[in-house]
Amino acid sequence: MSAPDGAATMSVAEAIRRKRAVRAYTPEPVPEETITAILDAGRRAQSSKNSQPWSFILVTEREQLQRLSSAGNFAAHMPSSAFTVVLVGPPGSEFDLGQAAAYMQLAATELGVGSCVTTLHNTEAAHAILGVPAELNCRWSITFGYSAEPPRPPRPGGRKPLDAIVHRERY
Repeated sequence: MSAPDGAATMSVAEAIRRKRAVRAYTPEPVPEETITAILDAGRRAQSSKNSQPWSFILVTEREQLQRLSSAGNFAAHMPSSAFTVVLVGPPGSEFDLGQAAAYMQLAATELGVGSCVTTLHNTEAAHAILGVPAELNCRWSITFGYSAEPPRPPRPGGRKPLDAIVHRERY
């Protein structure tokens, strides 16, 4: 499959299959047009009643990435990312923010960019570092960059079988 400009693309199913959490990034910068394409995928996510309750904070400066990493218990990889996107929204918008996050990660996978969802556990610190108004949530972020690890094939048996998780009509 190829895009109108002749570039190769992958199916959504392939992007889902290839998506892995990436926590080690190369120092190579991600081109601005790639960053824009990833952000645009998040903007296009579905939301309840098309409310589009999100804002995205794009963080690229090393010092700001370092400060922001201090707000997450497991965010040591953040300063090495090419960029991080913080998802901001009102209380109750968590599902919609998750949709935007998934769309961004799948777009990144298609574009050869790795990603990892990173929780900002210390929300007070995150609010202060980013200047987010108190009435909005900013608990979730996604780090992005080119993976410093070689591509791995999907692990066989890496997911539970469908019959172990799907219930029909009732639990």
